[in-house]
Formats: sequence, C-alpha cells, structure tokens
Amino acid sequence: MVKDRRNVRPQVLGVPRRGDELLVEYYDEADEQFYRPLGGGIEFGEPSDEAVVREFAEELDAVVAAGEVLGTMENRFRWADEPFHQLVVVRAVSFRDGTRYERERFTVTESDGSRRPATWERLDSFGDGKRLLPAGIERLLRGEETHVLSPPRCSESRSG
Repeated sequence: MVKDRRNVRPQVLGVPRRGDELLVEYYDEADEQFYRPLGGGIEFGEPSDEAVVREFAEELDAVVAAGEVLGTMENRFRWADEPFHQLVVVRAVSFRDGTRYERERFTVTESDGSRRPATWERLDSFGDGKRLLPAGIERLLRGEETHVLSPPRCSESRSG
C-alpha cells in the first residue's frame, strides 16, 4: 500500500431544524449539484461544539447554540480529482435569534469569499437526483445509525 502524507480532516456539520425541515447549503458545481449541512473544519484542540458555533458565525453571521451529537461519519470522497478523507461530527444546533427560523433563504459566505444559498429542505425530499451529502447522513438524521461509513467500503466520486 502506498503511504499518502495527507491528513485526515476533522469536520463538524451543524443541523438546525424547523419542524420537518433542516437548513442546508446548495452546491451548484459544473459537474454536479448537491445539498450539505453547514459546517467546516475543527481546529487542533477545538471541541466540536465550539467549532460548529464558530462555523455558523463565520459562514452565516449567526449565533447558534450547539446541541447534541447526532452521530459521526467517516467520509471518503474525491473533489476536483483529489482524494479526501474526513472524520465528521454531526451536531444539532439552534439559532439564538428566533427570527432566523422565519427566513426562507440564507447566503453562506466561505472563507475564500465564495457565496452559495442555504435553504430549509425536508429530509424526505432528498433522493431521485436531489442529493444530500455526505452520503448516508440521512441515516444519522433519522436516528437509524450513530456512525456512518461514507461510502461503505467502495469508491465514490463525491460525498463531501
């Protein structure tokens, strides 16, 4: 086996809920479209609850309270023909400002200045070409599993 010197990246994803809906950002890339909960990297020494609060502040300029850990994922995928490997903590979060739940659309601003929309989507609306990533996160969000290997022991073009 060839040793790869890249690191496994710790990530946190936050899942605010509004009834049966969850807030997800929409990626419209040249070769694919998908939805993903908001979040990002966990810094060395940073607990996941603090990381998810920081990510929502950076990306949405929003204050959230970190809730329970919904589960974990080991996520392996390719992005722009590069392999990635992430360990992901998926957490419930809630907005401190209740008026955020009244909004239908948000703008996520990434650290590189790129922007994308985030909207409330029903968990059962995914499938038939409407993808929620990382692959398998639906099982965590429905409470069916507490740890998901994504993809399950096979190669997948994308799930990050």
